Amino acid sequence: SDFNAMTDIARSLREKLLGCAAVSPPAVVSDRLSDDGTRKFLFDVGNHNAVETVFIPEDDRGTLCVSSQAGCALECAFCSTGRQGFNRNLGTAEIIGQLWQANRALGPSGGERVISNVVLMGMGEPLANFDNLVPALRLMLDDNAYGLSRRRVTVSTSGIVPAMDRLAQSCPVALAVSLHAPTDGLRDKLVPINRKYPLAELMAACQRYLVHAPRDFITFEYVMLAGVNDSD
Repeated sequence: SDFNAMTDIARSLREKLLGCAAVSPPAVVSDRLSDDGTRKFLFDVGNHNAVETVFIPEDDRGTLCVSSQAGCALECAFCSTGRQGFNRNLGTAEIIGQLWQANRALGPSGGERVISNVVLMGMGEPLANFDNLVPALRLMLDDNAYGLSRRRVTVSTSGIVPAMDRLAQSCPVALAVSLHAPTDGLRDKLVPINRKYPLAELMAACQRYLVHAPRDFITFEYVMLAGVNDSD
């Protein structure tokens, strides 16, 4: 976090960095450890806004769930973030800063990479913040930065079809689609973006994405709501 301490690079470069750059990740508001090992961070992103980042440990991986917006404008019926309203997109530095802070907080574990997977499934719709999302993804993938595999970085979307096509061309990573309903009539109510991009268009976009995807499948997310979307 201190350019002066980076003694493995030339002094002239350190001085240049001090004059033109800063390491200033979002400040930690809270850091809570749950009984199941899940660790929940709350980061201050200014103007009385905070975003949540969650580390989920499993036997074969450590997954960090990262936010892309302060709030969300899509108003999905079951989502608490949508009910809070939308404030703004996070910048690239604020997205990558969540990973930076979590890495430091979690620390090394016997030489193993603690965070092996990143999912953009936190607050906000990642593809509605495309211009800040893609540079953050490229930093996660870059061998000179975090060096994660495309198969281990996942973007979740409620189904913004044009942005799905753009992502396939710009930076194809693993994709997850928030489905939550099998018919347009029900999905229009639960996931309002469906009124603009109905299921037939969404499924066609998924098929197009598969051509570029690092995996040969797309994940579908489905929250089961009693008496709403849980019948045969």
